[in-house]
Amino acid sequence: MGTFTHTPAPTAEELAARAIATKRSAFVDERAANVAQIKVTTAAGNTFDGDETSQNRMARFVAMADEADTIRWVLADNSVIQANKAELKEALTLAGKAQAQLWVEADE
Repeated sequence: MGTFTHTPAPTAEELAARAIATKRSAFVDERAANVAQIKVTTAAGNTFDGDETSQNRMARFVAMADEADTIRWVLADNSVIQANKAELKEALTLAGKAQAQLWVEADE
């Protein structure tokens, strides 16, 4: 014959911990979706994708390029420009600031 094991109901503390974990997980998922949608517009009027992958690409170019270097860049609307280091640095800074605003959960 089978056995029966009684599992006690979760305590109030366990339920509260689960609720906090669920809320945090939802925030992290929403934050990731919002970061993926970041778009920033530079002073030159060009709108760049500002998601983490785009920020990484910008950072690599900014880190290695000389001031006069340019690179072909696909903008958020899929148009292509010849971007220079200064504009990519500006876009990277704007995207980083936008991400920082999303990163910390607001107090309720």
